[in-house]
Amino acid sequence: MDKLRMAEANYKSYTPINGVVEPDFLEYLKETFRKWQQYHEEGVTLGSREIAKLSNVVEGARINSRFGFEKFAHRFTDEEGEEWFSLMIYKNREEMEIDAEPLYCFASRIYR
Repeated sequence: MDKLRMAEANYKSYTPINGVVEPDFLEYLKETFRKWQQYHEEGVTLGSREIAKLSNVVEGARINSRFGFEKFAHRFTDEEGEEWFSLMIYKNREEMEIDAEPLYCFASRIYR
């Protein structure tokens, strides 16, 4: 859970690594999660349509990526009852399967 809170706070420091994620796509993800975090602060509920749209965009970027990457998108409720959406991007499937540190981790709380 601490990793998600850190991802929520530190997404601005991300820079592309080894061409796995294109810089403009990384900027798109930063802006999307910044807006979602702002929605939470303003008490606006993040809907399933926005999450589904982002998941489709990320899947398209994964398919079109020069080196490819693996994504893990997860919507869940933490121990404190807060709902979260997180997106973790791994360099490849093996790193995702062994639970290695992701290249990027974006997280946002969802207002309910």
